[in-house]
Amino acid sequence: MFRVLITGASGFLGRYLIRDAPSHTELLLQYRTNQPQSFGQTVTFLPVDFLTTDWQWWNEVRPQVVIHTAALASLDECQRHPRLARQINVDSTRQLVERAEQAGARFLFISTDIVFDGEKGNYREEDPPNPLNVYGRTKAEAERWVLENHSNALVIRPALFYGKSLNGRGSFTEIMFEKLQQGEEVKLFTDEYRTPVLVNDLSRAVWELAFHEYRGILHLGGSQRLSRYEMGRLLCEMYRFSPDLLIPTLSRETRFVAPRPLDVSLDISRARRLIRTELHDCRTGLAIAFGE
Repeated sequence: MFRVLITGASGFLGRYLIRDAPSHTELLLQYRTNQPQSFGQTVTFLPVDFLTTDWQWWNEVRPQVVIHTAALASLDECQRHPRLARQINVDSTRQLVERAEQAGARFLFISTDIVFDGEKGNYREEDPPNPLNVYGRTKAEAERWVLENHSNALVIRPALFYGKSLNGRGSFTEIMFEKLQQGEEVKLFTDEYRTPVLVNDLSRAVWELAFHEYRGILHLGGSQRLSRYEMGRLLCEMYRFSPDLLIPTLSRETRFVAPRPLDVSLDISRARRLIRTELHDCRTGLAIAFGE
């Protein structure tokens, strides 16, 4: 059995990682306040707050693989509280990296497409980060630390991930789906582009990479460059909702606390060559998530 530490285990991706864990793993599940389900897996729950921990717990569990998903991920919260964002996104990552390297544990860091400035889109792994906001800057700094201080590390940059949530809080796609189903209007950006990835695919890809020899940076996204408005159009077409319910909105004209990059679509050609996990197009992904 491989002992695998999943940080942020109660989050959107974390719960899928628990559910999809291979049978040869023993899961060590770190969370701060909300204990996740075990989904029938062999688990040890670790109620650990990275802001206050003395790290003694690490010596007791000694994982062989670390999948670090925990983060302060709200762009606006990071912008309002840059010190907290740094403590969670950078400092805790550094602590984990140092211990994982000493223990010889493989380290997977879940980063973000928001490390890019959105000026050109279709970003490759070699493109230099140039984040526009505090969240992106903390993740880019953590990326550098991981790659420079761990000999068996992988930085995964996922695109916007979508699908059904397993934690009781609706994902943006679930909220959009339910509003359209109920005949409510939905405001969606037409000028922000991502390569949305189905969370089911992302989870399976992360598990494949956890026991892979690849090191460095890898982009994981779906096979299409889409705006949220275009995702809404797909939902309307697939499930016969009225497209008149979609209200096109411009991100650049919306007042946010944190600036948003407009096109952080990812080139996933390396991932397609490297892994067996299929990274579906959005139509197929939505059908998997919501049925058709």
